[in-house]
Amino acid sequence: MTITLTAPEGRVFAGVELREVESTASYSMLRGIAVPYDELASIGWFLEEFAPGSLAKSIKEAARALPLNLFHENRTFPIGAADEWTEAERGLIGTWRLDGSELAQEAARLAEAGMLTGLSIEFAPIRSEWTEAREWDPSRGPDYMDRVRRVEARLGAVGLVQTPAYVSAGVELVRSVDARQRAAQTTGTPVLDAMRAQTEALRRG
Repeated sequence: MTITLTAPEGRVFAGVELREVESTASYSMLRGIAVPYDELASIGWFLEEFAPGSLAKSIKEAARALPLNLFHENRTFPIGAADEWTEAERGLIGTWRLDGSELAQEAARLAEAGMLTGLSIEFAPIRSEWTEAREWDPSRGPDYMDRVRRVEARLGAVGLVQTPAYVSAGVELVRSVDARQRAAQTTGTPVLDAMRAQTEALRRG
């Protein structure tokens, strides 16, 4: 059964494997799997998975306007902005430029230390395929849960979080850059870049 739905939702992905860290003066970049593909996860009363390419249209249309938040906290500034998206067999890999603010740098340090071990997404499902369980009773385990496959969805934001849900996603790389190199950069911060991009997107309607 295919259902079209656009209400926003949130998912947390985790299982961080920190593969490379360059420890110098400050952190400049973070990379990880934002969404794993073809991997079922329990969302309480049903199982969910994302199909390969389910977010392709979304990231093509608004890739540079998508912020990296801390705990999906919308009352503070983002800690970074999307710089690159890569469609891989295992999932959607994101690379984010980190802001130089104290909050962003502390979040990156905690990611390096393994204390913030998850990535979460805010998304709006557009097309979904549901498979109903023959005997629905989530208390009895996965075999008794409905299943949903997200065929197409709109990505709203990614957050760096602590609590895991999907086991095959998370931060793979935190990279640092010398403070003197950062001081020489004059093209603006990731936060300002993201705000400008969002403003332009609103103007275009």
